[in-house]
This record gives sequence, C-alpha cells and structure tokens, in this order.
Amino acid sequence: MGMIWVGYRRNSSAARQLLEDPDLLEDLLESDDGDTSVDLDKAWHGVHWLLTGAEGPIAGIPSEAIFGGEPVGEDLGYGPGRLLPASRVSGVAAELHELDVDTLRSRMDPAAMTRAGIYPSIWDEEDVFDAYLAPAYESLRGFYTAAARAGESVIQTIC
Repeated sequence: MGMIWVGYRRNSSAARQLLEDPDLLEDLLESDDGDTSVDLDKAWHGVHWLLTGAEGPIAGIPSEAIFGGEPVGEDLGYGPGRLLPASRVSGVAAELHELDVDTLRSRMDPAAMTRAGIYPSIWDEEDVFDAYLAPAYESLRGFYTAAARAGESVIQTIC
C-alpha cells in the first residue's frame, strides 16, 4: 500500500480534544468524511519537494503544509499525526494561494527528486507532474483554503 498523506479539517474544540486524548486519532483515521479531508495518496512527498526543495521537514510555512504542527499520538508509520492550529493554517493557505501550478512545474526536476529519495520512485515517468502532482497540489491548496476560511485546524497523517 505504501505511505499516504491524509489531512483532516477540524474546529478548535475537536482539535483540543485530540490533543487531550490522542487515542481519538484512530477514530479520525477510520472516518470517511470526504468533505473535510483530503487524501494526497503517495504524491505528498513530491508535493513537499516542489514546495520546499527538501526531502524532509524544514523551517518555513511551505513545509508546514505537509509536515507542520504538534505531534499527536503514536507513530503511524512515518511519525505521529500532527496538529496544525488554525492560526498557522491561515498562513499555509496564504502561502499556497501565491504558488500556482506553473511555478511548481518550473521546480520539477525528476533526476534531483530521484537522487533525494523522494517517495515514490516514479519521477521519471511521462506526464507524472500533470497527471499526479498538479492535481494533488490543487487538492491540497483547496483544502487549506477551505480550512482557513472556516477557521479550522488541520490534522496531518502519513501512514
């Protein structure tokens, strides 16, 4: 199956409950709410690379889109879930709003992504940006925009 990134939008009360009781993360992972979640599948690592030029988390708002927030609960396979508070979600949404698909396309470097070990190892496949990364990025951008407009926190998971 591999490692997939899923983000969930939740109000401040639900986010606070999650911090108080990390076992609630399991219930969240089993929920099937497409209206308040986004699933980047395995494109998450490539999207992060295009946002930051880095393999893992780095300082700065673009990295927070995939790796931001406070750890919550147990390791899910690629670390614990992470809770990004609404105050930081708005910053991520604003940053993503400024980055269009053409900017990310200009950052696409399949050889560099392969050398950096960006998951999954598909970057030399034909049309991978247009068919896989661009749609994932647009979904992520829309997700953060909706969360910011609603004043919601984001829970990020990679498992």
